[in-house]
Amino acid sequence: MRSSAQDDPWDEIWACYDAAHRPMPLNATAPVRARHRNGRVLLVLLGLLAFLAVAASAFAAPRQAAREVSAALRAADRASLAALVDWEALLHAAPPLAVPDNGFLAGLGRIVQQHRATPEGLAALVQARVGPGWPDPAIETTGLATARLVLASTSQPGRGVALSLALQDYLPPRWRVVAVEPFG
Repeated sequence: MRSSAQDDPWDEIWACYDAAHRPMPLNATAPVRARHRNGRVLLVLLGLLAFLAVAASAFAAPRQAAREVSAALRAADRASLAALVDWEALLHAAPPLAVPDNGFLAGLGRIVQQHRATPEGLAALVQARVGPGWPDPAIETTGLATARLVLASTSQPGRGVALSLALQDYLPPRWRVVAVEPFG
């Protein structure tokens, strides 16, 4: 309730308040709509930017993992290999060796198979197949979450190793070796 006195200081205060809080005219909703539209455009652009970042990461991550695996194999770095290889998958993905009828040779074959699924065994296999010169790693994407790393021998044409990589964790992307295939 406002005072009716002429010299009342509250009249001036109420006049300032009323001037600052005038009701919004009906056509004043256009700037609000524009702000909402700009907010939606910004959200779409941020979503697109996030998608592009994930796509770029998906493209670059297997190549980075291939370089890391190649460097770890070249240096026979047991600690790095332990983190870059899924040993359980590698053990089960290895093709069975030709099992002879002799029980001793069959047992020896199983031991070799199991040794291949260790950091030392994998490094020895790759270094034996690749030879003294170390190749540049060749990586090819074979699916959305799979890639193939080929290490071809530089001293013995047609000989080398192909390693299958699989995406095992999405955030952050973590690629690991899941299979090894000697060739040549």
